[in-house]
Amino acid sequence: MAITSNIISCSTTAQVVVNLDDVTQYVSLHSKGAIYIGSVGVTSSTGFLIDNGDKLSITVPAACSLYAITATGNADLYVLTTRVD
Repeated sequence: MAITSNIISCSTTAQVVVNLDDVTQYVSLHSKGAIYIGSVGVTSSTGFLIDNGDKLSITVPAACSLYAITATGNADLYVLTTRVD
């Protein structure tokens, strides 16, 4: 098992939050701004909104990835990932 933490600077261009991997990953997110998350190609119209200050824990299945984007400006997304081998 490996645990990593990261800060993703999100903008109006989709950023990878969790890379495609061959194992399940458990992810905790903490937003510092309005951020939308989803699969590749996510937009502010199709993504799941995480408002400023929100915290969310999700499971990213094997062979999946997670992306984030903002509608305007920039916002930080704090990410804690546990990779289970």
